[in-house]
Amino acid sequence: MKKLFRQGSVNREPEQRLVRINAGEPDRSYAGNYTSTTKYNIWTFLPKALFEQYRRVANIYFTLVAALSLTPFSPVRAWTTWTPLVIVLGVAMIKEAVEDYKRYKLDKEINNRAVQVLNPAKGEYETRTWKDVRVGDILIVTKDQQFPADLLFLTSETEEGTCYIETMNLDGETNLKIKKAPDETKDLAEQDFIQFRQAVIECEGPNARLYQFTGNLVLDGKTLPINPAAILLRGCNLRNTAKVVGAVIYAGHETKIFKNAAPAPSKRSHVERIVDKIILFMFFLLFSFCITGATYFSVWTKDHSSKHWYLAPGDVSDQYNPASPGFVGFASFITSFILYGYLIPISLYVSMELVKIAQSMGYINNDRDMYHADTDTPALARTSNLNEELGMVNTILSDKTGTLTRNVMEFFKCSIGGVAYGAGVTEIEKANALRKGQTMDSRENPEATKYRERYFNFYDERLMGKAWCSAQDPETYEMFFRLLAVCHTVVPDGPPEPETIKYEAESPDEAALVVAAKVFGFFFYKRTNTTVSVRERTGRGVEDVEYEVLNVLEFNSTRKRMSVVIKHKSQDKIIIFTKGADTVIYERLDPSYGPNEAMKESTGRHMEEFGAAGLRTLCLSYAEVDREWYNNVWQPEYVAAKTSLVGRDDKVAEVSEKIERNLRLLGCTAIEDKLQEGVPECIKQLAMAGIRIWVLTGDKMETAINIGYACSLLREDMMQFTITVYGVEEVEKAEARGDKQEAERLAHAAVARSLEMTKKTMDENAGTPFAVVIDGKALSYALAKDLAPLFLEVGIRCKAVVCCRVSPLQKAQVTKLVRSKGDTTLAIGDGANDVGMIQSAHIGVGISGQEGMQAVMSSDFAIAQFRFLVPLLLVHGRYSYKRITRMVLFFFYKNMLFGVTIFVFNAFNAFSGQFIYNDFYMTLFNVVFTALTPVVIGIFDRDVDKAMALKYPGLYMQGQRNEYFNFRAIALWLLSSLYQTAIIMVFILWGCRSTVSDRADGNPYTMWQTGVLMFSCVVITVHFQVIQITDQWTWAHHVSIWLSMAVWWFYLLAYGAFPLSLSSDLWYLFVGISAPTAQYWLFLVLVPTACQLPDFFLRMARKQLAPFDHTVVQEIQEKLKREGGLAAEEMGQQPSLLANIFTPAKAARNRGYVPPYDPRSKFYGLVSSGARQTGRIETGARNPVLTQLDNELTDNPYRNRKKSTLPMINPTPRSMGGPAAAPAAAVLPAPPYVVPVAESLQSPSAPAASPTAASPNANGGQAASSQPGGLTGTDTMQSSGSDAPAHSSVPIVPPIGIRPSLQALPPRGRLPPLAHGSSGGSLAQAPGAIASPVSTGPLGPPDSAGPTEREILATYESALK
Repeated sequence: MKKLFRQGSVNREPEQRLVRINAGEPDRSYAGNYTSTTKYNIWTFLPKALFEQYRRVANIYFTLVAALSLTPFSPVRAWTTWTPLVIVLGVAMIKEAVEDYKRYKLDKEINNRAVQVLNPAKGEYETRTWKDVRVGDILIVTKDQQFPADLLFLTSETEEGTCYIETMNLDGETNLKIKKAPDETKDLAEQDFIQFRQAVIECEGPNARLYQFTGNLVLDGKTLPINPAAILLRGCNLRNTAKVVGAVIYAGHETKIFKNAAPAPSKRSHVERIVDKIILFMFFLLFSFCITGATYFSVWTKDHSSKHWYLAPGDVSDQYNPASPGFVGFASFITSFILYGYLIPISLYVSMELVKIAQSMGYINNDRDMYHADTDTPALARTSNLNEELGMVNTILSDKTGTLTRNVMEFFKCSIGGVAYGAGVTEIEKANALRKGQTMDSRENPEATKYRERYFNFYDERLMGKAWCSAQDPETYEMFFRLLAVCHTVVPDGPPEPETIKYEAESPDEAALVVAAKVFGFFFYKRTNTTVSVRERTGRGVEDVEYEVLNVLEFNSTRKRMSVVIKHKSQDKIIIFTKGADTVIYERLDPSYGPNEAMKESTGRHMEEFGAAGLRTLCLSYAEVDREWYNNVWQPEYVAAKTSLVGRDDKVAEVSEKIERNLRLLGCTAIEDKLQEGVPECIKQLAMAGIRIWVLTGDKMETAINIGYACSLLREDMMQFTITVYGVEEVEKAEARGDKQEAERLAHAAVARSLEMTKKTMDENAGTPFAVVIDGKALSYALAKDLAPLFLEVGIRCKAVVCCRVSPLQKAQVTKLVRSKGDTTLAIGDGANDVGMIQSAHIGVGISGQEGMQAVMSSDFAIAQFRFLVPLLLVHGRYSYKRITRMVLFFFYKNMLFGVTIFVFNAFNAFSGQFIYNDFYMTLFNVVFTALTPVVIGIFDRDVDKAMALKYPGLYMQGQRNEYFNFRAIALWLLSSLYQTAIIMVFILWGCRSTVSDRADGNPYTMWQTGVLMFSCVVITVHFQVIQITDQWTWAHHVSIWLSMAVWWFYLLAYGAFPLSLSSDLWYLFVGISAPTAQYWLFLVLVPTACQLPDFFLRMARKQLAPFDHTVVQEIQEKLKREGGLAAEEMGQQPSLLANIFTPAKAARNRGYVPPYDPRSKFYGLVSSGARQTGRIETGARNPVLTQLDNELTDNPYRNRKKSTLPMINPTPRSMGGPAAAPAAAVLPAPPYVVPVAESLQSPSAPAASPTAASPNANGGQAASSQPGGLTGTDTMQSSGSDAPAHSSVPIVPPIGIRPSLQALPPRGRLPPLAHGSSGGSLAQAPGAIASPVSTGPLGPPDSAGPTEREILATYESALK
């Protein structure tokens, strides 16, 4: 949807609106159809644009400095301060003007589009422009045109009075939606509306609800409710229909598309907020310098200036008058305020914006690792403000359906009349069987292939064909299939033949059920406004049956069910079909119907089995409705509720409850929604990066738990807590009594006890990975004000949290709760129900999936698959964080260095305002001489290659701990600048003192000559600092560093050649005085080197004794490069570590429908022929080699000295954990890892078991517990390597062992170093620990260290000896 802007002031919306259709004279109180999306006009541009620019405090400051430079107290020429300010503001305002002019041209084109409007005076249709359309007009819109306003759909050329629209501009969805005209107007022709003058629309006022509409059409004295399906919204396109006629309800800025044009919530990154604090500190420093200098100079002028005869104290202005020390101090303050303004970097914000745009548009949007070839969808950064925030994520909150799964539904199993059908094996069942070391026979019956089609993956010989007709109770089966064919809102499209028909459904679940009905012999082929037609193949033969649809009671998240009231025209019988969640259906079953009780038990058992297999279940039921009661009692109440303009939804829900009663259970359906490719591996990577994952799903608890295991969210080594109020005896008794308040009180207390017990158990088993599973009802109590802090404390200590049966509102509430702790949160979803969660999180990621684009349009970043989170966070997020923070620190470092030299020199001159630099090149310091280098740092800087960042996800924790932008890092950079300032001032002021001559003629140093030398040293020093911190050199680094220094000398040459009136004190200074002297060039080498040597030695000492995490990986990377390891993998000689994530296996035949890869992709057209055949683009190197890395770890990563032979490094193939591997491993006791807390409430005496045994690994050794953490201390960084091929979506890996002794984890932050030693001595600090891809048995102490930590520590000891 185009970005629109609010126009004018916000007025209160009227509650109701009365629209007279075709009245002739429009109601002028309603808005016209002229629209404008521009921010400015010719009169408001200058004031509004300036206001936008001065919302930045820095611009206000620099304008103030420029204004003060016009005063006589300014030490610099005014144009030197105004020039950079005018350039910065001018460029920004020109950009605003160009963008707004484009919006103006588009507005003009839209407002002048033509449309046919009925002129009641002439009795004919005439052509008008959109801007001339008014509320109440009747319009004709033809095929492929946009609707100019929000219309009431009156009629179309189709017999059914329907039309198809595309809502791409509204919600991003490209699939067509059907709209229906009211029955009373659908048969009218366009000429019939000339006499259509007595119709009135009573409706709600303008609002932003796109999918809701409350209103009535009053026609010939009758009040008819208007269904939202009869509303045609502005911005939508008419498709597949020749023309439609509609009446304007809302026009112009009162249309729903404009009401939805409010800007998205403003989000600022954590780094930006810290930058604001640093700038405030620099302002404080600036004012401190000014106050200090003003005070000192005022006192000095009063007490000492009269003693300096050469200052002519008897003939001075008020600025230096000893008799006016107050005014002297004020003037000195103004002078200092201008002079020390270089402490604040004027180009910081511009550079940050430029760098962030390059990162988002250049890197994220063009990363082929995040390109989904099947749907031709690349990644999209919808904002560039949060790039660095991607590198600091602590918690991911994810939807399940369409996010972890594909949202491509297939009818898989069912239960009819208490009998389960369907022989297929789901991916979840296979994954869980493999996890337990079992194998399942998943061979397909050859007979099943002839029934296979999109949305249908089912076979059972007892049902296929007409086999169900011979069942014990064929009437139940017939009613079951009839419900599937009738109870829905699906619209058929295409020829009415089973092989060619297509179904347009609101959700893939509905399409799957209708396709299943078709396969079973109940072919739905036609729909009108009031009827559905089904071709039924039963034991009586084939018959085309037309059912009259009397009412459709729609599904929503509160009702959790959908009902259709139909009448069989030939039998004159009224039936209600209801499908929904088992909890709501079971509550409404007829207790007097005998088969219900038996079927409840068997169907409930089958639903549990289906849920355990990861299937989405739906309960089906029906009831016969008394015709007299329906016509005389219920239908009038329903019509009254539907025509109510106040609280319509609540009233309709209340009336619906009265008819959805005494139902008869038919059975249930089970639909499979397969996991996306690469999800288990992706979640493992994110977990090893120290990221907690919360899954918020609407599924049943059993389904969510099994899917959690299948996607590696839940693991065997986790202690799992289940929090639910279902099964709590006291609560159930209170509910049975009908005491709702008592039941809520008891449920609240039960959840509180569950959380307390969970916390206590966690305290007793510190060090064990935890997981919490909580259902929606318990969550509603856990989010209460008194329990929310406890729930958050429990959740934060878990590696995974699964919330089941949650509503969209609860998703947003959970997100806000986690965010309140201060953690950086990322919410990811694919549907409209995820929008609240996405907007509440620090970072919102939308998945462009099967549910449209609502989530994408509300997000900050958009990707096509969940697995793309790995490169988005571990690569782009980590790089962006390091680049932005390093760039910002460099900005403040260089400005502090430069500004303090001015302050110190001024101090040597009694704070008189004297400066040593020429004012022009002082101005150019930020915008020319040091402008390019920080931008290059922000765009090109990189510590390790992308492959190594993926290989060692623990590197990501540096961003979580904010190691590069915390107080310590900022203080060290600023202290370094102060130290270097001292070196420069000592060398220059002592070496260039007035008694020293650098030339044969004996002339001493002049102040301006000294200033050029000092400025040259400053420019070279700050660029030498960049050379020190650069990890990987690129051509851009060389260009920025050497060119920036060269530009300084070119400036001296060029500006010095200008006339004396312009160049002033620089006139031929460089060519004639500075350059010919050897001392100038000696100082340029000596001073910057002296500035950098201490920093250099400290960095080298840190690298040798206690290296950072990335430093260790850099050494491994360099060694791999030297020996060709990385090159070998790039040539494809070894499998990529995350091949199953980035290049997933081709979907099997029964994995549902996936659109084929389009070789005409508008994003990536140049692909290989192999890629076109496979539908996948291979993008070259993904990750480093695995096997070679194991061998490289045996070598010294720092020196090419003697190799250290380390035990257990050679790759050992993993055995499949199962019965075959059991003899080689110790027997693992079965501790109760799953702790159902709610159940334990009823038996408080049950002891809390804590696992103590270690889990045997595949090689017979004991595997140490691998938990994400840092690279120092007990927090080890795990490698994601694996030498075993991935046979399924879940690798066959034995359970991770539990530590022999459970110890408390260290507090968050930089973890303490490992305590280790050897026979020869001990190290002062652990240099870090990198986990090898393959590690077997435990080595020596310390207990908290993993096996690979010991291997690496042994390597370091050997190297350091």
